[in-house]
Amino acid sequence: MATSSSSVLQSAWERYYRTLDEMRKLIEATPRFKDNAQNQAKAYHCLIEAQAITYNFVMAPRLMHPRIHTNTSWQTDMYTLGQNGPDFHYGAMFLDGRQTYRLSGHYGDVILFLMQVQNGMPGQKGVSLIGDYNLSTFARGPRNEFEIILSATEQPGNWVKLSPDSRYQFLLTRRVIKDPHDDPGVFRLERISEVPKNYYDDDEFDPVVVAQRLDLATDFVRYMCQGWMIGLYDMYLSNAGGQRNKMTLLAGTTTSQVAASVSNYAMAIFDLKPDEAAIVELPQSPDGLYWSFQLGDAWSRSLDFVNCQTSLNMHQIAIDPDGGVRVILSHRDPGYHNWLDVTGREEGMIVLRNFVAKSAPVPSMRKVKLADLERELPGNMRRVTPAERAQALEHRRTGYLKRYGE
Repeated sequence: MATSSSSVLQSAWERYYRTLDEMRKLIEATPRFKDNAQNQAKAYHCLIEAQAITYNFVMAPRLMHPRIHTNTSWQTDMYTLGQNGPDFHYGAMFLDGRQTYRLSGHYGDVILFLMQVQNGMPGQKGVSLIGDYNLSTFARGPRNEFEIILSATEQPGNWVKLSPDSRYQFLLTRRVIKDPHDDPGVFRLERISEVPKNYYDDDEFDPVVVAQRLDLATDFVRYMCQGWMIGLYDMYLSNAGGQRNKMTLLAGTTTSQVAASVSNYAMAIFDLKPDEAAIVELPQSPDGLYWSFQLGDAWSRSLDFVNCQTSLNMHQIAIDPDGGVRVILSHRDPGYHNWLDVTGREEGMIVLRNFVAKSAPVPSMRKVKLADLERELPGNMRRVTPAERAQALEHRRTGYLKRYGE
């Protein structure tokens, strides 16, 4: 029996590490790895990050004591594969569809609260989205408090449906706020169906169940490497006909298994030398409840939004006097308010997120010499002094550190 158990675990372990090496070879075979020295070290960084996220999502959660995983999901610059949004306070839940749970708390300054329910983990065979909710529309109390039941059987009032056939399913929440100092609210998760104390002991101590988790980890790390590290870049470039510095439209449901379906996205691969800048323009501002521009690297990792201005949302951006929106990407601060810092990356991603919108605008994007920037832009665009920029950066840094800790 011991030999048989060991064999099950060893087989799962070996498959996981064979897959990791396969993913490494696929990444090294991409042109952006071969042709751009900047991307090579970061690729290995991301491979380790993919393993850390895999542990956080697949091996670490305990079904006996379910909770909302925040700092071990997509937060700050620790875990950012897939280009997490800096204005989203993410939460990941891993629940047993046979049980009943209560999600409660209060909304704080949250302007949009989204939840996606999948009947397993992304990358797992047969897994699909089974529920997509804008929980901001659910009933709440006079002090902005709420209570939601999560179960396979329908419940009165606020209810989210789980799959009764899935013992380990993934729920992703996004609490959208406008400023890093805003209150993301208080959210609590508890299982309200009763189980014996040792009901989920096999999650850690049964060889077959642990081997199943290892197989799930294998599928998930493959999904992140193929779908995000390699796939998102390739998708954006293909959608633009192979052109860089050209933004094109992508609906939320087409970008990845965890993209928000209530959003439309405009995305591009930027390609900028130190003496160049890109001007991104819209004739009028988007009409979404939430919208923002954000930068990522060539492997889909968010650029450092804690310490650098790599993102701007509708609350932070300056609308030009003609009603349009213009954003500048460059290596050096050009002194304009709407600057996005590429943080030394000569190649990476830009995304316009536009949530709960009536229209789906696609910005134009053009590359110019940094020295020519002033004559390429309207003279009445908002500018900032070095002191104002430093103040804005300090506001970002202290806000994110307050929310997530050091």
